[in-house]
Formats: sequence, C-alpha cells, structure tokens
Amino acid sequence: MSFLSRYSVVIGGLVLLLVVVVLVSVPNDILAMQATFIGTELQYASGSETPVKTRMDIGDAEHIASFPKEFGDWLGLDREKWKLEDVVGADVLLVRTYINTAYYQVVHFVVVQGKEPSSFHPPPVCYRAGGWAVEEESTEEVLVPDVSWSAAADPVAIPAKRLVAVKTSDGEVREREVALYFYVKGRMFEDAVTMVQAFAEVEAEGSDDDVLSELKGFVGEAVPLMFEPDDEYDDTTLGVHLARSWGGRVLMGALVLVPLAIMIVPRVRRS
Repeated sequence: MSFLSRYSVVIGGLVLLLVVVVLVSVPNDILAMQATFIGTELQYASGSETPVKTRMDIGDAEHIASFPKEFGDWLGLDREKWKLEDVVGADVLLVRTYINTAYYQVVHFVVVQGKEPSSFHPPPVCYRAGGWAVEEESTEEVLVPDVSWSAAADPVAIPAKRLVAVKTSDGEVREREVALYFYVKGRMFEDAVTMVQAFAEVEAEGSDDDVLSELKGFVGEAVPLMFEPDDEYDDTTLGVHLARSWGGRVLMGALVLVPLAIMIVPRVRRS
C-alpha cells in the first residue's frame, strides 16, 4: 500500500483545512504588508480595529516630537521622558501636558513604542506598579469629528480602552485618574507596537464621566493629526471575492474537490 493510500484521509483533511484557511483569509492582510490598525488589545485582534494610514513616522522620536503643541483650544508643554522608560518597559517617544485654554482642563499625552507586544507594559500594569489600584476598565468609542475622516455627516468612531485608577493613603482616596488609550500596530511581519495614551486627574469636585468626555474630545482632535483613514483597505475575504463571478465559483469548487478526491479515490480503488 502506497504512502498516499495509507494516509489519504489525513493528507486530504490537511489540504482541505488549508483551502478553508485561504478562502476565509483577507487578501489585503496578505498583500498590504504596511497596513496599520488602531485597536484596543495588545496581544490579539479584537475585531473592532480601525485601518489607518500614518501622517507621521510614529516610530521615530524626532517625528513624534513634531506633533503640534497647539491645536484647537489645546496648548502643550513637553515633559521629561526618562522617568517613564522603566515603568512602561518600552521607548517613550513623547510626554506632553496639554491645557485647554477655554476651560483649563489639563490632559497628559504619552506616545510609547515597544519592539514587540511581549516587551510592553500595558497601562493597567504600569498603574499597579506605581502603587495605584485599577477600579474600572472598559472599551469606548472615540468620535473623530474631522471632516477628512468621513464623507458622511456623522463622525467616524475609533476604539479605545478606558481605565480608572485611584491611589489611596490611610484608607482614603488621595488621587484619581481616568486614562484613555489605544494601540497602533501592523498586521503582517511587524512586531513593533505603539501606544497612544491620554490621561487626566479627577478633581475632588469633578466626575469620571466629565473627565472621560474631555479626554475623548482631546483624542478625537489629536488622532487626525497623526493618522488618516485607510479608505483603500478592504476586509472582504478571498472566498467572497471568488463567489462574485462564475469563474471564481468554479475555482472554489475545484479547490474543495481536490482534497475530497485525495481522501475518497484511494478508498474507492482499494474496494
């Protein structure tokens, strides 16, 4: 008995599995090696990522340093970066404090990059390492009102993670912060991950929701200065593309029949 006859079911099953993987794959993820995505998860894809193109080299400290210090009602001041290097376990590219000149809201803005996800300390880890307790975490949508991001009247929303942390002393809350952050990463052959984070202190007379609203406004204005939407990205699977034409449907049928033939024909011959 030949090798193919003995292991026809195994070989055919593996080939069929490969065919299925190819048909459900997205050609843009394979061919567009430089595709960049804004997402909320560091180690895996959440499915809610937003495809974007970068307006600046977000992996270069000099380029990131050119991020505007003034935009809208916001006015920024650079801060020292070295104090954060050990905490986040990555390269700190930008640390800047912005103040809204209209109503004096203070927002701290940080851009950090790690060579790979495993070398990165996400914000919950950093807060806990600094003696904070993380009270809440959630996934939020941040509206980007810039007209260049949407051809329609409604603004586009990008995903972001929300975090509420407190620092206590003698059983009392001494400090309270709300943070909003997201990750920027490529889909293929690119291990580097960039994190963009904005956070602000909740004053004694303030509320988490009010601060979150201000952070969303800040991030919504900042994002178009760093990114633009990737309108050319198409997440249609190869199978759907092929099913749109007679030739494609014939090709899909042939791709499925080949592994089935590998499994069935040797058994028919033996019988």
